[in-house]
Amino acid sequence: MPDDPSRSGESDIHTPGPVRLLLELTGFFGSVAALDFAGLRRAARRLLVIMVGCQVLAHDRIGRLLSH
Repeated sequence: MPDDPSRSGESDIHTPGPVRLLLELTGFFGSVAALDFAGLRRAARRLLVIMVGCQVLAHDRIGRLLSH
């Protein structure tokens, strides 16, 4: 987002980029694992495809998080 306070370092909680990325991925792919564990494998696979697609489309953001 253009006015994201975390981009300029003005956020309330200062989290290093790699840690933030790890937290996001844990949440996203933890959701996939929870669906799979609940026996909703088709939904888990679909969500996995969507999550991987989102991460691929956000490659510039991932690079920015890893560099900060």
